[in-house]
Amino acid sequence: MSFLDGIGSALSGAAAATNRFNVSANNVANIQSRGVAPEETARPQQNNAQPEETQGFQPLRTIDQSQEGGGVQSTTRPISPASIPVLQENPPVGGEAQPGQQQAGETGQEGIGFLPNVDLANETVQQISSQRQFEANLRTVQTGLQLNQSLLDINS
Repeated sequence: MSFLDGIGSALSGAAAATNRFNVSANNVANIQSRGVAPEETARPQQNNAQPEETQGFQPLRTIDQSQEGGGVQSTTRPISPASIPVLQENPPVGGEAQPGQQQAGETGQEGIGFLPNVDLANETVQQISSQRQFEANLRTVQTGLQLNQSLLDINS
């Protein structure tokens, strides 16, 4: 493995860290959004039908996998369950529901709403580790470039 392979692996690691940070930031930004009700995710899909767009926020999680030739591939997957039921202190009576809440009776239970299944503590850890992973991969790229420059200086 040459130092160029190491730079390529570091760049793919930095891209994976960026993806993980972006997904986590999106989850945190939508923490008070309306969650996907269980009956919305349980609808059977027909074989040729396009999937229906859900009416709530679907939180995501990233999965990083090392590649055979080096590097990392980052993919996103939905978190299951997508939402958690919460008791509404003041269920809406007619009118508009607040973000993250449903109209009374929408779920079959009055006073119950759904919020995205996002753990703020876990998302904070994800963002900090993503930042550190990104920084470490950039240091690897810097070191590889310095090594390349040193080799060019020796040969000249």
